[in-house]
Amino acid sequence: MALSTVTTAFSGNPLNRADHLRNDAEILGDWARRDDARFVLFADDRVLTDEFGDIAWMTPGRCRFLPLGTTIFLGLEGDAPRYAATLDGSAEEFGDMFAPAKFREGRAVAMKFGHAHPSLGIVAQAKSMLAWHKSHLFCAKCGHQSELVKAGYERKCPSCGASHFPRTDPVVIMLAFPEGGNNERALVGRGYHLPPGIYSALAGFMEPGETIEEAVARELMEETGLKATKVEYKASQPWPWPSTLMIGCFAWVEDGEITPDTTEIEDARWVTREEARRAVAGETPNLILPPSLAIAHNLLELWLAEE
Repeated sequence: MALSTVTTAFSGNPLNRADHLRNDAEILGDWARRDDARFVLFADDRVLTDEFGDIAWMTPGRCRFLPLGTTIFLGLEGDAPRYAATLDGSAEEFGDMFAPAKFREGRAVAMKFGHAHPSLGIVAQAKSMLAWHKSHLFCAKCGHQSELVKAGYERKCPSCGASHFPRTDPVVIMLAFPEGGNNERALVGRGYHLPPGIYSALAGFMEPGETIEEAVARELMEETGLKATKVEYKASQPWPWPSTLMIGCFAWVEDGEITPDTTEIEDARWVTREEARRAVAGETPNLILPPSLAIAHNLLELWLAEE
């Protein structure tokens, strides 16, 4: 059963995360050596995929002599355990060892699919978790090296006893419309990091003590000088770079002049439905909108589907 009317890339993870098994001492032991166990491998933050872009699951036998680094339990597919592991070494060092499978960057995998796919949800879970372990090797309380526990869902400090848990950083991303304007125009912006001509929905990290609506309003005011009067949640998307949750919203703003904060964004502008439709169809070289792997694309599709 679909939980949302909007299916975003990197969502839809089909695994049973099986929290009740994470404290089992054998979940990274005997379970991981079972014939039906499978591993998804990462090197240089790239994931091993087959020629079609799907996860190239490895058996315990194929992993036996590999230089595995961090290994975590992802969950169950049916009754079969699934794991993620890093390889000690660069993707290039492993060359054609897994051919025809190869290591690909996660966004390239999503582009290869061209649409939402259950494997992308697994990639998001695995990549986010492994990146967290890589960046949280030491206790934030006392500085001692911490240890992986609970099958990868906690790090414990053997020195001071502090526990550390994987984190997800919330980001609001919004498509805004003029108040009372029948949604005929939408507000888009471009950051300095984007290639020429590319515009997207505005976005920013939530701050402590904020609601989603307040974060949307603050970001709109900070980046464009426009005051939000209404905010509606639409959809969310895991984004494993390194581990964020994109919270997609529509917003409506008071009439006023756009005054971009050029310390944050290069430009902001209104686009009409017709301009957006042509841009999505690739007919406007000076206006390029986000590809299908981005939740900004989903928000634009929702808008364009309105009567």
